[in-house]
Amino acid sequence: MKNKKKILFGAVAVLAISLISLGLKGSGILSEQGQNLSAYLYHERELSDEIVIVAIDPKSFSIPEQGGLNGFGSWPKTYYGDVLNKIEAGDPSSVFFDVLFTTESSGIKSDELLSIAQESTTSTDFAENVLGYTATPHPYDVYFADALSDYENVYLIKSATGENTFDAETDTFTYASEIKPLELYGEAAKLGYYNVAVSEGTQNSSFVSAIPLRISVDSVTEEHVDVQLVREYLGDEADLVIPTENGQMLINYAGDSYSYPMVSFADVYYGQVDPSVFEGKIVLIGATATILQDWHYTPIDRQIPMPGVEIHANAIQTMLDGDYLEYQTTSGFLGLVGLIAAVSVFVFLFAPILIGSGFLVFEVALFPFYAQWRFNHGVIVDLIWPVVAMVVAYLAVLAYRNFTEFAEKRKLKTAFSRYVSPELAEEITEKPDMLKLGGERRNITALFLDIENFTNLSEGLEAQEVVRIINVYFDALAQVIMAHGGSVDKYEGDAIMALFGAPVPSTDHAVKACLAALAIQTKMTEINAQMGYSLRIRVGLATGDAIVGNMGSSQRFDYTAMGDIVNTASRLEGANKFYKTGILVNPGTFEAAQEQIFFRKIDTVCLKGKDNVIEIYEVMGTQEGASQEGKALVAEWQSALEDYKSAKWENAEAGVKAVLEKLPDDGPARTFLARIAKLKVLYQQEQTGTNRDAGLRPGWDGIWRFEEK
Repeated sequence: MKNKKKILFGAVAVLAISLISLGLKGSGILSEQGQNLSAYLYHERELSDEIVIVAIDPKSFSIPEQGGLNGFGSWPKTYYGDVLNKIEAGDPSSVFFDVLFTTESSGIKSDELLSIAQESTTSTDFAENVLGYTATPHPYDVYFADALSDYENVYLIKSATGENTFDAETDTFTYASEIKPLELYGEAAKLGYYNVAVSEGTQNSSFVSAIPLRISVDSVTEEHVDVQLVREYLGDEADLVIPTENGQMLINYAGDSYSYPMVSFADVYYGQVDPSVFEGKIVLIGATATILQDWHYTPIDRQIPMPGVEIHANAIQTMLDGDYLEYQTTSGFLGLVGLIAAVSVFVFLFAPILIGSGFLVFEVALFPFYAQWRFNHGVIVDLIWPVVAMVVAYLAVLAYRNFTEFAEKRKLKTAFSRYVSPELAEEITEKPDMLKLGGERRNITALFLDIENFTNLSEGLEAQEVVRIINVYFDALAQVIMAHGGSVDKYEGDAIMALFGAPVPSTDHAVKACLAALAIQTKMTEINAQMGYSLRIRVGLATGDAIVGNMGSSQRFDYTAMGDIVNTASRLEGANKFYKTGILVNPGTFEAAQEQIFFRKIDTVCLKGKDNVIEIYEVMGTQEGASQEGKALVAEWQSALEDYKSAKWENAEAGVKAVLEKLPDDGPARTFLARIAKLKVLYQQEQTGTNRDAGLRPGWDGIWRFEEK
């Protein structure tokens, strides 16, 4: 029934967590944080050798004496024409200028003015040549335009601007206007939009993650310039299928900022670069100097901004390699969160709390590796809500278990903590089924202890003092029992019944019970010194099969044991007073514990109310603590006991006296000495037929039959 309730709760929890996660993701909450986390999934890959960047770098701005071309603002367009010619000499696949040529040239370079002055023969010639630089179009612009028109593989950029809308059916962004290069250049080269998708509000000022593939202005739709460059490189026959996210291709960055091989614009201009470098390559010309501010932050490099021309290189390599990225679909997200929630909820529901907590840590730690694996296969998974789902699943189940089974366990633990050690109480709460109404047959050891002559003592004391004594002694003795793995079953007047091996099973319960009995005797010495009394404890132990379980009702349980061994333990406790012993055990305890516990056989008896004959043993200590003298004395005792059983009264009497000489206060020896003296007379009378009322059955069988408890 409990498991059915758990499963029902788990199913409802999984459904709720999945739907709530989907709703939160759709709301856009924490989307920026998710973007920043996703950026950590990008990693360096092998850079394409089909792309060459001609960098307008700081060297290109230096003075000619340092290999530069002076300041960028003073460059005539002829520089671009000359560089283009040198690149084209290497037969590239295409050449792309990441420069927006929107301004007309003006003026004349000082070195050209000096050259005109030197070449002019008259002032009229000089004036005419100089006035040529004021014409429209400017000679520099004409020079660059002529260079552009000489080749069919050159691309210039234009920019789509103003308000834009997205048409999901055609995957097209429509802009209100555009900025184009000078018409002179536009007619001489191919044009392409160079717009990038910039995410604002992330951890850096801007964050380029994608490019729009199709842009429309004035009802004219064109592909992004990077797509055009790739088509030029692959040829018209290539089937270029690019997955998009809302009309944008996610850039799978292959390297950090400034990682692509670059050659300086100035070096190309001065002919210091072998044209073969450009053979068959996609050549990108653009600014890399930060002073020109053509840069953006990117997911792969969150510290150093990347030049715009290098962003185009990464976009182009994404298409060349076919290493496309896509965000996880809604159905994929729902499936992932649902699976995570299902696994998490049911592990947390049925596993112990520590294992459940460990599993939460494990799955949270494992998830980034899963996300990286999916990323490497082209899918960007959400890094926030699945982890939130794990934590929410854990907290939800924890709350549920706290109000259901944990509450029951706390109640159960509180109830049992009075009778068993904290460790056993914890184990019982983890296995409450062992306390179900009814019972089971189990091998256990039952312990009975009683305070000797306490009834006589209590008759002379006030009731409050009697209660105080019982409380102090029993509290201390119960702690000893629990410390040795036993459970206090019940208190009856001045007696305690305890169980070893129940309710929690144990394979060495007999040994634990014997050790507990020895510790009880030691503890009594301490308590007596504390309380000012000289009380003695009698202990009976019996090991064997018993019925253990809840013998009460479904509303009020009473976990206890029933069976012959329980009665035997009780009888053995009482038998101590006849032998003046402290701890007596049955054969089951002796056989189970003899390797670790030092015993001596006391007698062969038929206990009061029993038909079966058993041998009983006294616990002397541990095998480890037994001395050689002690073992020798027990051997002497055993020899005397054998003579006693064989009715060799003289030998038995001598043997017992020998034991008493070495151990004057030995209770069993004194008991047997008195018994042998009586048996000698009764045995002689029986043999002569003069006494048939001696209480002996015909013939001596060595068995002592108790007529009282």
